[in-house]
Amino acid sequence: MPTRRSLLLAALAGTVLQLPALRAGASSGNPPMAAGYIDLMPDFWNAYTQAEGAADRAQALQDSFFAPHHEIYAAAGLKPRTERIARWLPDFDVMAADVRRIVADFPAIHAAHTRRFAEAFPDFDRTRAPIYLLPSLFAFDGHLEPGDGQLPLFIGADGLVRYHGTSPDLAVFLDHESFHLYQSQIAPEVMLDPAPPVYAMLWTEGAASYVSERLNPDAALLHVLLDDVHLAGANAATRRELAAAILAVLDSTREADALRFFSAGATGPWPARGAYLVGLEVARRIGRDLPLAQLPRLQGAALRGRLARELAALAAGED
Repeated sequence: MPTRRSLLLAALAGTVLQLPALRAGASSGNPPMAAGYIDLMPDFWNAYTQAEGAADRAQALQDSFFAPHHEIYAAAGLKPRTERIARWLPDFDVMAADVRRIVADFPAIHAAHTRRFAEAFPDFDRTRAPIYLLPSLFAFDGHLEPGDGQLPLFIGADGLVRYHGTSPDLAVFLDHESFHLYQSQIAPEVMLDPAPPVYAMLWTEGAASYVSERLNPDAALLHVLLDDVHLAGANAATRRELAAAILAVLDSTREADALRFFSAGATGPWPARGAYLVGLEVARRIGRDLPLAQLPRLQGAALRGRLARELAALAAGED
């Protein structure tokens, strides 16, 4: 199972290579940007309602929505086939009301996110990071793909419910994902490393989690930690063990070590994606001394040394 980091690397690499992809407004099937993001959901809801009486609902949705928007889906790395839509529909029908509610709340949450993030990171260039809201057929909640020198964020409205439950914290989600985009603008050479050491991955995800927590001080730890109940519920002993285990492979570039600590499919004595929890703990400590905008600027030997010290302290149970 790929890690979120591996998907980010693929996206960033494509951006640097200027791979061809869709521009906002490049086709008649691409709705104009409104409120700072490109919203396909109104078109989808119209098609979804019209398909209710169709003999073949999946084919009706294919013809009226997915095919007209095929360029956007191709830009997101998806090719929705009618068979896949048919498999997806029954599960989507069950959650449709929740998805409608989340989509209805999205404009206000996104507007607040944009203002909040701009105050914290005034040099973030949002024009290089457009946002698309669309049904992803459960392929993702948030996904980064390259396009025309940009790094768009595709948000799957159905994926939000599928992977975060019926009440996802969209403010936390948007701040986390936007910070990855900011990291890619400030330190592209670090983010583009095809085989990053564990310490770089730890900082990438830990800092993003920490920023989402700092910008949303009332957010539950569960939401900050990807809505993973096992991570949020990890006890002190588990955190110490994870810190020690990560410290032992801090310079490793082995895929097995990345998967062990960053993959949602990891198995073993600790919760999957344990590095997100430890990374958050470390970023909290480092964040005592640095303003948020300086976090992605901490790099190289200075970053590695600071992480090693904080991990050792965590492993020893020191405050």
